[in-house]
Amino acid sequence: MQQDYREVVITGATGGLGSDVIAQLQRFEPASELGVSVRAPEKAEALSVAGVRVRCGDFNEPASLDHAFQGARRVLLISTRTPGNAARFREQRNAIDAAIRCGVEHIFYTSIVQRPGSVFDVAAGHHATEAYLASCGAAYTVLRNGQYIENLPTFLGQSLFAGDLALPLDGPTASVSRVDLAEGIARLLLGDAPLPESVLLTGPEAIDFAGVADIASRALRRTITRRTISSGEFSAALTERGFPPSLAQSLATGFASRAAGELAETDPALQLLLGRPLRRVADVLPELLAHATSLAPARVAS
Repeated sequence: MQQDYREVVITGATGGLGSDVIAQLQRFEPASELGVSVRAPEKAEALSVAGVRVRCGDFNEPASLDHAFQGARRVLLISTRTPGNAARFREQRNAIDAAIRCGVEHIFYTSIVQRPGSVFDVAAGHHATEAYLASCGAAYTVLRNGQYIENLPTFLGQSLFAGDLALPLDGPTASVSRVDLAEGIARLLLGDAPLPESVLLTGPEAIDFAGVADIASRALRRTITRRTISSGEFSAALTERGFPPSLAQSLATGFASRAAGELAETDPALQLLLGRPLRRVADVLPELLAHATSLAPARVAS
């Protein structure tokens, strides 16, 4: 047994998906078998108290990753949010190299549904990382994660109060509950079955924003009307709300990807992993909207 052995180490454990995955892992595995690699260990104090090994790991400091991944059998690399495909690829390559140096048996990488040639502007960094994994000789699994249902309130924005949902043209999207996704990833990380090199993890249905508006209308008992605007108008509106211009542009290309049909495919893999029906948008969104609208109750029409 390696010194300070850990069955699984995950990166980005204080982020949205990372925190959900570590919570699911704690359901299935003793905390003493788990480790996390985070840039700010103080933010993971609760995990440390629970018995999870917490170590500082920075994708731009390879030596820190060697320490963070030491003794791990499997590592989950959660893709970074660094602007720029080249910079993001360099970070993720550093993490892959560190995992290999540490003798990790299997590397898992959280990627996107879109395939090479996508109009989505961050796709190239993911696909470069996938290609590097395929060339480095390590055992790996690319997790093609669907869009999170939990992100929908961000896109709905002020339409929850004004009733006007102005977004670029889109298409059906097989959105997935992040909690379901996290449980599926945790089961893959701990499972004994042969692992695929790639797995598509989506929700059970594909709906567009007109469908989302209908679900939101029923949940809030008021009409939300879907209206199409240009990508330029959308980016400008996001920038006015305080989004960095690069992120606003990325979200606009995400809509172009939806409109091109790149996110419409559904796959049974996640439901098979969980052994139960997956949550649908209509199951998850009403609770999210109840929380969102409770933050400004006076703005909701009676």
